[in-house]
Amino acid sequence: MIVSPRKSVTRFFIPLIDVLILLFCMFLLLPFVSDTKAPAPVPKDKMPKEEPLPADVKVLQELLREEKLRVARLERERASKLTDRLAVRVLEIDPKDGTLFYYAPNREDIRSDADAERLILRHKTAAGEKDPFFLILFPRTVSNLSESQIAQMRRWFKDVPYGFDIP
Repeated sequence: MIVSPRKSVTRFFIPLIDVLILLFCMFLLLPFVSDTKAPAPVPKDKMPKEEPLPADVKVLQELLREEKLRVARLERERASKLTDRLAVRVLEIDPKDGTLFYYAPNREDIRSDADAERLILRHKTAAGEKDPFFLILFPRTVSNLSESQIAQMRRWFKDVPYGFDIP
């Protein structure tokens, strides 16, 4: 004959499950209760030492003016987009013979160092305050472009920012 146990197992597990649920709920509430925004105290020996201010009013005004100009320049740089800061000149590589060219408004080939320097100087003056950037487009079709031609292009534009668009 089978006899049922005198003490039920559920009498033990029900309170245990309640405690586990309570602990889990407390774990979920921890991010709302904790104060993570309070800054950590900085030790006094690590604080930067401040220089004493000059006593002359004109020197103070000059320092203030320089600081305002610096802050304005930093804000302008941070706020401006990359496209607003760059003046991009697109150059293409002819798939037939590997000649570098651009349109202004007619096609102009770059065949020598002098042509490249003339283009760089012209683009820098046209860019004004913007940073000049040269984007060299590789041909979209199969071409017989040699490594020496690519190395020559790299030499021409070594002193200015440039990039290759390789499909």
